[in-house]
Amino acid sequence: MPILYLRKLTGKVRSPDSNWQLACYLAFVAGATNAGGFLAVQQYTSHMSGIVSAMADNLALGSFWLMLDGLGALLSFLAGAACSAVLINWGRREHLHSEYALPLMLEAALLVCFGLLGSNLERHEWLFVPATVMVLCFIMGLQNAMITKLSNAEIRTTHVTGMVTDIGIELGKLFYWNLSRADSSKPPVLANRHKLRVLITLVALFFAGGVIGALGFKHVGFSATLVLATLLLALAAVPVLDDVRLHLWRRDLLPHLAARSRRWARAVKEDAHAVWLAAQDPRTPWYAKALALLVAAYALSPIDLIPDFIPLLGYLDDVVVVPLGLLVAIRWIPVEVMREHRAAAAAAAASASHPVSHVAALVIVTLWAIAAVSAIIWLVQHLPGRGSR
Repeated sequence: MPILYLRKLTGKVRSPDSNWQLACYLAFVAGATNAGGFLAVQQYTSHMSGIVSAMADNLALGSFWLMLDGLGALLSFLAGAACSAVLINWGRREHLHSEYALPLMLEAALLVCFGLLGSNLERHEWLFVPATVMVLCFIMGLQNAMITKLSNAEIRTTHVTGMVTDIGIELGKLFYWNLSRADSSKPPVLANRHKLRVLITLVALFFAGGVIGALGFKHVGFSATLVLATLLLALAAVPVLDDVRLHLWRRDLLPHLAARSRRWARAVKEDAHAVWLAAQDPRTPWYAKALALLVAAYALSPIDLIPDFIPLLGYLDDVVVVPLGLLVAIRWIPVEVMREHRAAAAAAAASASHPVSHVAALVIVTLWAIAAVSAIIWLVQHLPGRGSR
């Protein structure tokens, strides 16, 4: 692919043609990933309507653990969409050429993770199947949010239901019989033929990607994801290399990144302290108090529910879940209350004093113990030869 073409395709300067051309590639990748993922874990991971419906069915039927699996998939899709928005807005604020290419690079890395997880599915199915579902849902949310922001919500690559609905609307307008053309007071009903062609193309490419992905998975196995990852890397490479050429050679790059990371971590810690104080303020509404106590207690806990040494998931709570929870809590807390407690939290930070939530730590340790006991019981019940005794 020519460099100029790739720069227009995934660079920050957008046009309607480059938007829908990029959407064509991503629809193909989404279809291939969705179909290959189904053959791997027997679940389509781009269909949030189906996942939410399955959660309701499993809850009604008493299948609590299956309902939790669906909840994990839903939250992973949500986290992927949030991560895409964070990367794009960060790139935009830093004036990067790769603001839209960064989510594609992350998606390529996650597809490689999917391929690596696949080799362990049969040996540790109880662990790697849910992890694979979560990774695939994260990928779908990441990609869908990226193309949605890029096109101002005009294009989506994994939401086939919405695309087919729009196709039906345009077909209805296309075949509408304008009997009153002579009456200028009644404007004719006209279809957007360009939009119709784009939507049909995207659905067809999603289907073609599904066929290719299923065949590749059937004959090659999980290594087929490397082809999809390579395609995404090729699409994103030029804007990323442009930024590397312009920014990476700065002598103060590492100190600059370190300083930015420290400021971000300090801001999150101060906001967590401020939200904790606001949760104890009588002027804060009860629903804001409930969320503020939950989020702040977790943020101020000395230990995490998901340890940081676990790849990707270990930093999901620190980078995505806690900041999003703080954001929602701050929106619900009255402005004057939040301003007052932010000042108090900043003063406490200056004196190097901040609260620690030992109760949240105790709850997390209790959850770990319950999970460990449950895992031991499950392993004992499924030990080889137990049924023959």
